[in-house]
Amino acid sequence: MDRLTRLIASTVLVLGACGASYLVARGTRKPFSVEAPEHRGKGAADAKIVIVEFSDFECPACRVAQAPLKNILTHYQGKVRLVYKHFPFERMHRWARPAAVAAECAGRQGHFWPFHDMLYERQDKWVGEQCEQVLADFAAELKLDEAAWNECRKNADVNAAIDADSADGKNAWVGATPTFFINGKRFVGGHNLAERGVPHIDKELKK
Repeated sequence: MDRLTRLIASTVLVLGACGASYLVARGTRKPFSVEAPEHRGKGAADAKIVIVEFSDFECPACRVAQAPLKNILTHYQGKVRLVYKHFPFERMHRWARPAAVAAECAGRQGHFWPFHDMLYERQDKWVGEQCEQVLADFAAELKLDEAAWNECRKNADVNAAIDADSADGKNAWVGATPTFFINGKRFVGGHNLAERGVPHIDKELKK
């Protein structure tokens, strides 16, 4: 067997092994929940289209994706429901979990979405050593019960809720944020959501 033949044979074996590993991994994929607390849902409860978003408040790509996502929610109003799932990439984003906890506690006072919008729209203001103070400023601006909000942030249940979302994301093989699932079909990033997600929504609505 000459050198070229041996190289081709080795490549085929490697690719075959990779393919087999992929199939085995697919077989271990677990289902993830599309459910979340009511304060992290937006849109009609009986909507035909459900978008599940796994996102990280410190992620620049997640901030950029908010514009196309809002366009979809406006265009398909009454037909689409959005469910937000926390997926902080803590090894890369030091301030992502404090922001998620802050938003979750705002949600428990009925202000998740306004706090969510502030975090993305003013991402450059709170990411950094000033995080704690700016988050508190956001809570004050929204006129939250600050004592209750601060007490909530110490509650282990809040971190447990965030961890449950992250576990759902891992079960769904989320490897980047933002990742969207539209009626179960995956779309990664705002551009992908706009370019491929919209035709998929139209297709789903025709069923």
